Amino acid sequence: MALTPVIKEVALKKQYPFMYEHFVLATQTDLYLFLEKNGPTVEAIRFGFAVAKYGHPNDEVRGGHPLFKHGLGFYGLYEVTNSPWIDEVKISNRVHPQHSDSLFDRDRHFIACFKDVTLEVICTEMEEVQLAEIEILAIVTTELQYLEA
Repeated sequence: MALTPVIKEVALKKQYPFMYEHFVLATQTDLYLFLEKNGPTVEAIRFGFAVAKYGHPNDEVRGGHPLFKHGLGFYGLYEVTNSPWIDEVKISNRVHPQHSDSLFDRDRHFIACFKDVTLEVICTEMEEVQLAEIEILAIVTTELQYLEA
């Protein structure tokens, strides 16, 4: 029997508006949610991630999100305990011959709610980071090199 999801807003080191100004950069191992630029420094959240969803719902229909009735708010970053999405991924992974439910013990489910989009991430770690523009360009450059034949 599945446990009831519990949602709590994540207290970040700084209060961000969680409205329009943000963007996402994903590699095969990390997802960056860029939130604010101060001079040459960009403040972001880095997720060591496994799965992500980005887009629907916006704030006008967020009340239709299945976790809204469990406390998901309109704007901000939230963590879901007893995540039905992690359970769904775990169950679908059971077809693998070396599957073990314990592989998912460290997984965490975060939801970032903005005006026009929602970002959901299943990850093993989440941290607030500050990156210089040059570091972001280095990430993109490294990923582009993987595309070369």
